[in-house]
Amino acid sequence: MEKNRGSSFSHQEDELLCRVYLEISQDPIASNNHSIKKLWGQIEEIYNEKKIESWESRCSRS
Repeated sequence: MEKNRGSSFSHQEDELLCRVYLEISQDPIASNNHSIKKLWGQIEEIYNEKKIESWESRCSRS
């Protein structure tokens, strides 16, 4: 079964995603002992809070 891929991230979306990832991953308390699923869940949540309203909403599709 083929999965549909979402559209590519724009340059601005890439930058925000990188900033959010660094913000979370460099926090010793927030990133300590988290599963990869929980880490990316936090990244997704914060990314969607900070994104510009006109951008496509990004969410996991698992």
